[in-house]
Amino acid sequence: MTQYNVRFGLSDEWAAFQERHEKLMEKLQPLFATFHEVFIRHVETSNPADRVVFTLGRLAVEDFMEILLLCGNGYGIGGMKLLRGLYEKAVNLGYIAKNPDKAETFLEYHYIHQGKHFNHAKQVFRMDELLSPSQIEQIETAYSKAKEKYQEVLCKKCGTTRTRLSWSELDLLSMARVAGLEKSYLQCYYDPTLQAHTTFSALVSRLKVKEDGQVSFDEGAQHDKADLALIAAHQVILYVVDTENTYFKMGLENEIQERFADFMCVWKKERG
Repeated sequence: MTQYNVRFGLSDEWAAFQERHEKLMEKLQPLFATFHEVFIRHVETSNPADRVVFTLGRLAVEDFMEILLLCGNGYGIGGMKLLRGLYEKAVNLGYIAKNPDKAETFLEYHYIHQGKHFNHAKQVFRMDELLSPSQIEQIETAYSKAKEKYQEVLCKKCGTTRTRLSWSELDLLSMARVAGLEKSYLQCYYDPTLQAHTTFSALVSRLKVKEDGQVSFDEGAQHDKADLALIAAHQVILYVVDTENTYFKMGLENEIQERFADFMCVWKKERG
């Protein structure tokens, strides 16, 4: 039987990453310090928008750290897949920061997700054996009430409606325009979506043509895609930090401008 050396983290890839991105490694420490200042603190929240904006931002930082971990180990396409989630969080928190009255609508869409989860689960399990009648009634009642709130018109002529696929009446690109992130939509959302789903684009991106003309699977590290994912993630997380500072009036404008300057220093130097 073939023996494989199983490791969590590729030391050779990480060493090569550090060498390739020396300036980035230098600038990560002040970036992490800014993360700590913005998010590791006691937050006084007086309304749902405060809680949504802060918590989505904190989740975005975790996304960034996960992308850094994958890209540092050569998994550039993995970094792209996570970039989509980071971008979605940034768009939503940016949109709600500018429209605080929408926070309740964002939160109450939970009942739609909960109802859909229940409907999927009961196709596989006997839910009456897992939940009490009162729990099932509570889920179904909340789902039914929520669906009334999130209806959209499919046909104005015949009046056909359906439950919205998202909490907002706007699609993600429209929300991104409000948030100021529309120029990153293709790189941070659409392209990563093609990699996250089972698509021809995802398949082709992992193939290579050998010298003899034969096509084979490219098992090597994806350094170029790792760099592209990191550049985009770095830019998006700075947007998140800047939005948190503005929304909560933290007074960190000078520090955050330094982080933007670090970004330009790192990627202008490393990507030309």
